[in-house]
Amino acid sequence: MSPDLLLFGASERIMAGDIMFFGFLFILSFIVGRLFCGWICPAGALQDFCFDINRKPAPNKFNWIKMALFIPWITFFIFIVIYVGGIKQADFFYKRAFGISIAGVTEWVMYFMTVAIVFIMAVLCGKRGFCHYLCWVSPFMIIGGMIRDSLKVPSLRLITKPDLCNSCGLCSRACPMSLPLDELIRNGEIGHSECTLCATCIDSCTKEVIRFAFRSSQKIKKN
Repeated sequence: MSPDLLLFGASERIMAGDIMFFGFLFILSFIVGRLFCGWICPAGALQDFCFDINRKPAPNKFNWIKMALFIPWITFFIFIVIYVGGIKQADFFYKRAFGISIAGVTEWVMYFMTVAIVFIMAVLCGKRGFCHYLCWVSPFMIIGGMIRDSLKVPSLRLITKPDLCNSCGLCSRACPMSLPLDELIRNGEIGHSECTLCATCIDSCTKEVIRFAFRSSQKIKKN
């Protein structure tokens, strides 16, 4: 999930494994949304361990920061590809000795710097602060989800039964992404772009208001 190897690869007309992986997550988002973020991402797991240090909700009003960083980054990648005349070959293990990314001192330093940034963001900004403000991977899935919903493509979702909700707030307090779930429940589904389908809200709800379903977006229209 390196943010720079795909740029180096593009300058040599090589499609690095990183952009292949980002492309895979983009396509996967049409089927399971941001499930990767909630169940697999190692950076997400590290931040979850930080909850004992800072459990305060990370403000969602600053989520635009990661998109503001993503746009020039991916635009620069596209510019390089066009400038050099396109991609000539694909190499999934580009600049990875023996197939791994941590093969020397430089790579170890970069690795621990990344871990430190993720850790510091979680400690300073609150629950999953890095996911909210600096993650360069999630925008691929967020954009994929937006396209999916505009095309009404069925996918895995968290749907709700608003009539059963008593607004106790347990789900909102438990949500790793600090989403106002007691408000989103009224829409008939948790359709927020920051939802990682981690199912913590399902586990915390005593009224069985939230459940998984595979369908297209069918938000309840408000008067």
